[in-house]
Amino acid sequence: MLFSLLANLTILFGISVLILPNFIVTVDFPEADAIKPNFIVQAPAPLAPLPLNNESVGMKITAGSAAVLDVNSGVILWSKNSEQVRPLASITKLMTVLVFLDHQPSLDSELTVVKDDFREGNHSYFPVGSQISVKDLLYATLIPSNNTAAVMLARSTGLAAQDFVQAMNDKAKILGLKRTVFTDVTGLEPTNVSTAHDILLLAKAAFSKPDIRKATIKSEYVLPNGNVLKNTDWLLGSYLNITAGKTGSLDEAGYCLVSEVVGKDGQAIIVAVLGSKTTADRFQDLKAVAQWIFDNFQW
Repeated sequence: MLFSLLANLTILFGISVLILPNFIVTVDFPEADAIKPNFIVQAPAPLAPLPLNNESVGMKITAGSAAVLDVNSGVILWSKNSEQVRPLASITKLMTVLVFLDHQPSLDSELTVVKDDFREGNHSYFPVGSQISVKDLLYATLIPSNNTAAVMLARSTGLAAQDFVQAMNDKAKILGLKRTVFTDVTGLEPTNVSTAHDILLLAKAAFSKPDIRKATIKSEYVLPNGNVLKNTDWLLGSYLNITAGKTGSLDEAGYCLVSEVVGKDGQAIIVAVLGSKTTADRFQDLKAVAQWIFDNFQW
C-alpha cells in the first residue's frame, strides 16, 4: 500500500521518491512548489515477546519486588511491586561506574590509596599508600563489590564527593529513573533508593558498556599484589547464560540482584529482584523468574 501511494505521488505531482535502507522513505517535492513538506516513514519498532499462556501469572519468589525487561523491545514482561521504592544497596555501583566512564578515564592511570578512601563492608585489598591502577579499581568495584574501590574510582574523576553524587542523580534523570535517588557511591547508605522498574533501565544502560559487561562476568580477577577478587554473583557458570550482572545487600535492602540473561535462541532479558530473604534466595529467585519468562513467552 505504501509503495502504491508513493507511485501515485510520482505520477500526479512529479515528486521524487527515494527508498532508503531499513524502510526509511523520504519524499522531496520539486523546487517550483511553494511548500515542500518532507515525509519520513520509520521502520516499525521491534515486537515484544508474546505470552504463551495467559492463565499463568508467574511464580512465587521471596523478593519483595521484581521485574523483567525484554532488551530488544524495551517492554516490561512481568513485574511484582515494581514501583515500590526500596534501598538498592551495591547495585548503586552500576551508576557509580557509568558516571566514572562518562569522564573518559584512562584505565592505565594510577591512584594512591589514602586513609579517607577506606570504607567498611568488605575485604580491604588496598593498603594505604599503595598505588592502584584505575582498571583494577573498576574491576574491584564490580567483581567483589569493594566499597573502597568505588570511592577511589569516583575520586579518580577529579570531582568532589558531593559533586560526583550529584552527577549520579543527574544521570538518573537522563536515563528516566523517576524514583531513584543516590546519596553515596557505594550503596552503603540506605538512603540510596530505587525501584525494580528503574533498576531495569539503569542496568540496560550499564550493561551496554563493554567495560562493565566484561568485568561483571569474570568469576575472579587477580590483582598485581596477588589478591584474588571473587565475584559475588553465584549464577556465573550456572545453566543460565549470564552476560552481565550486579549483586547488592544491606540490612535495610535485603538481598538484591540484577542480571542480563540470554536464552537458547539469543533472546535477551534483564531481571531485577530486590529484597530477597537470603543470599541464596536472590539467586534462586532470579533463576525462577528468568526460566519462567523463557518458558512462557515466544519471541
